Amino acid sequence: MRQPVESQQCGSGHDDGRAAWRCWELNSGSWQTELVRHQLVGQQRDERTYRGLGPHPGDPRTAEVAEQVAAIIAGAVSGTIAEHVGSTAVPGLIGKNIVDLQITADPGDVPAITSALLGLGFTRQRDRDPWPPERPMLEGTLRCRGGVFLVHCHVVPATDPDVRQMIEFRDLLRRDPAARQAYAADKQRITACTADALEYTRAKTRLIRRLLSS
Repeated sequence: MRQPVESQQCGSGHDDGRAAWRCWELNSGSWQTELVRHQLVGQQRDERTYRGLGPHPGDPRTAEVAEQVAAIIAGAVSGTIAEHVGSTAVPGLIGKNIVDLQITADPGDVPAITSALLGLGFTRQRDRDPWPPERPMLEGTLRCRGGVFLVHCHVVPATDPDVRQMIEFRDLLRRDPAARQAYAADKQRITACTADALEYTRAKTRLIRRLLSS
C-alpha cells in the first residue's frame, strides 16, 4: 500500500510542541485525522482572519477547521459527536466565517462535556447575553492554512425544544438554493442596518424560523 502523504496542517497555533494534528490522504482517497500528540484549541482572537459581521465570502478552510476541532473533541470525550452547523457548514454561503459546532448531549452530561472543552482550551462565552450554563456555548480558535478561525461550540441538551434547529436549518440550506439565496439576502440587509452582533443574530433568527416552518 502507498504510504500516506502528509497534507498542510491546521492547528491551535501554540509554539510549545503540543500542536499535533496531521491530515493524511490515504490510497483510497478518503481522509483520516491522526492524533500524534495532545492538541489544544487556541485563544488567538486578536489574530483571527475574519472580524465583524461581514458578510464575508465563504472560506473552504472553515470545513477543515470544523473537521479538526470535531476530531479533537471526539478524542478527548469518547462518543461525543460535534456536528458542523451554521453558515460555514453550507459551502459558499456568505457570513461571519465563524465555525459553529453542535454537541447534542444528555442534560446530565452537559457539565462534564463543558469541563472537558474548557480543558481543551475553549473558554466560556464572553459576549453580552451569553447562553445559559445548562446550554453553553464555548469559544476557541484554530489556525488553518494561514488563517485563524473563531470556533463556537454549542453544547445543547437533547431535551432542548430547539435541539434540532441548527441541524435542520443547515440541511435546508444545503439542499434548497432558494432558501440559501433568501438567507444570504437577509444577512446583507441586516448588516446594512446594524453592526451589533446580538441584533444581527436576533434578526436572523426570525428568518430562520420562518424558513423552517414554510
